[in-house]
Amino acid sequence: MAAANPEDYAIECGPMGPIGEGQALILRVNRNCPWNQCLFCPVYKDKTFSARNVAEIKRDIDAIIRIRDLLDQTSRYMGLQGLLRAEVVQETVKRHPEIYGQYPLHVSEAQLPALTGLNNVARWLMNGATRVFLQDANALAMKPAKLAEVLLDLKGGFPSVDTVTCYARSKTCARRSLEELCALKEAGLSWCFVGIESGDDDTLEDMRKGVTKEEHIQGGETLMASGIHMAAFVMPGLAGSNIHRSRKHIADTVTVLNAIQPTEVRVRSLALLEETPLYEQWKSGAFDPAGEDQVIEELRMLVEGLSFDCTFETLQMTNPLFSIKGPFFQTKEAMLDAIEWYRALPLLQRAQFLLHRFTKEGYLDFVKAWGKDDARLYQEIEEAETSLARGADDALKKASRAIFTIKSKGVP
Repeated sequence: MAAANPEDYAIECGPMGPIGEGQALILRVNRNCPWNQCLFCPVYKDKTFSARNVAEIKRDIDAIIRIRDLLDQTSRYMGLQGLLRAEVVQETVKRHPEIYGQYPLHVSEAQLPALTGLNNVARWLMNGATRVFLQDANALAMKPAKLAEVLLDLKGGFPSVDTVTCYARSKTCARRSLEELCALKEAGLSWCFVGIESGDDDTLEDMRKGVTKEEHIQGGETLMASGIHMAAFVMPGLAGSNIHRSRKHIADTVTVLNAIQPTEVRVRSLALLEETPLYEQWKSGAFDPAGEDQVIEELRMLVEGLSFDCTFETLQMTNPLFSIKGPFFQTKEAMLDAIEWYRALPLLQRAQFLLHRFTKEGYLDFVKAWGKDDARLYQEIEEAETSLARGADDALKKASRAIFTIKSKGVP
């Protein structure tokens, strides 16, 4: 019989989910970010880093096992022989008010984490229970032996798990020995998602990344040598509007990527989010952001400069020109063709294309869903559309301003 204590069915979750890991179970191994100084990131700025110990994490793994068993019992009670569907989750909540309350009318503060845990585990099980994401910002900050212990416990409880992913910092990877990373690979760690952002030391220092070009390379090479896959995030636009700085930012980023040859390169063009220190620098005039044309030029330099095959991905909506994921060598020519097509457009048509992309292709819909749209935003969009329709002298400026404001609201 199920225990009556909702804490036995609660799983701790952090504020930021895994990008592209919607099918993964979320397992928190530390809280927040141990660095937490990057000017462009809003996620952990009001939070303090703390490590979770192995016993805490194992309690979560035990809770996951209990939830799995509870769902299986409900499925069999319903005559579904263990098959998991949405109605099984609903019936589980209904049958166990001591754990989940009387949703949605009467749910106590203690029962809310249990409901979150139920949804987390149920979604994971319905997707095959094969992937796990380790929260929060830098799972490798945990001592390697302790993290390996957690991984082995996880695999012992869930033999179906074949992929374990996490975020990691280059500097942390550089501090880990090849032997330590190989042991983590052997214990089950499959992927590390690493925010390279830039290879240029000046840009890294300006953005307070807390890492150098050489540490990027050292950490990435060691990670790849261990057999752990690496997804490297890079950020066009991060160096701002200065053309010399922009070119060096991308040239050095290409140097870093070509040295590491990560499994995947993910492009995340800069958005100056309202909650970030970098947005405050823009307001004060201390940071002048790159325009969309410059970001596209940086993307061209990046695509032309990479000399190794990998998965190349630009699916985040901050990227102004295209959304693509595929083998780099197979998609390179198509990406360069798209960039040349854009560059051949007259200026007003470029602005029309970009405004349509950011207002009609999903970005604005996300902003609305988050409740971050406001009268000023719609006024800027309307003014840009009117100026573009008239071919007015200020059309480019107004379109750029509207796009900047849309992107400042969040990142889909």
